[in-house]
Amino acid sequence: MIFGGKLIALTLAIILFIGTHSTDTKAVTFKDYEAAVADNHNVTIKGLSMGGDGENFNARLYKPPGNGPFPTLVALHGAGGIFPYQLWWAKEISKNGFVVLFVDSYCTRGHLCDHDTDDSDPNRGEIMRNWDVVSMRQRMVDAMGAYAFLVSKPYVKKNQIGLIGWSWGGTAALFAQKFSTRTNLPHGGFKGTIAFYPNLKYVTENPQWEGSGPIEQPSLILYGKDDTLESVESYEELLEENDSGSISVIGFKGAVRKFDELGDARTKEHPSVGEFEKAFHEPSFKAAVKRVNEFLSKNFK
Repeated sequence: MIFGGKLIALTLAIILFIGTHSTDTKAVTFKDYEAAVADNHNVTIKGLSMGGDGENFNARLYKPPGNGPFPTLVALHGAGGIFPYQLWWAKEISKNGFVVLFVDSYCTRGHLCDHDTDDSDPNRGEIMRNWDVVSMRQRMVDAMGAYAFLVSKPYVKKNQIGLIGWSWGGTAALFAQKFSTRTNLPHGGFKGTIAFYPNLKYVTENPQWEGSGPIEQPSLILYGKDDTLESVESYEELLEENDSGSISVIGFKGAVRKFDELGDARTKEHPSVGEFEKAFHEPSFKAAVKRVNEFLSKNFK
């Protein structure tokens, strides 16, 4: 397994609050990432042909102890696939009484299958540069397939299913909200969205974005203000749209891409956007944990 490249030898730990009302603290390390990668169940989900390719796909399931029913999140990865730090989020959210189903839109389509490497993995770099080999539309259809899977399970609260996504996964989650009136999902559809750095400045002028409906469910967007792939202006425009849902946009000063992933500062390059920085930012990460827990407690519990 590869966790943080050379950083695996470091004793990097972060003290943060876990749980909305808890006063306990937990040191988070790369060992916790390893545990999150291992501590889940693989499930196969039937693909939807209406609007999608109909291909079955895999997902990682995190379920709290007990019979439930539990509120649930469908998690969506970005261009580089499912990362260990994202699975850490899934596991921690599950500890707070949520089912989390992390969709893998790549593996069964013949792309990246690894979940235990960081972005020094060349296979991740290859798929990142060709991220749209699985289209935004297909990512949305996969989210709906995951929803159909979940509403059939007795341990899921069918009227309390939301979305969480990172980068293009966050974009897909927001698109799913904007198209919610057209998808006609049972039990009211997705009840809320958490989107980490969802590339909004690259999608606001997309005809599909402009031609879709409002975001009608509560949404939390978290991004770094120093992330060159984001822009304050795009989020200001989103808030000016007066969507009927409650949208909260939190920009963290001094934070860049992947502020919520343990690791040193590094520069990446994409043929479409050029160079951009990634780095862990402890104050933003701790604030994000607090915001996510508050959002989930308010809108799902």
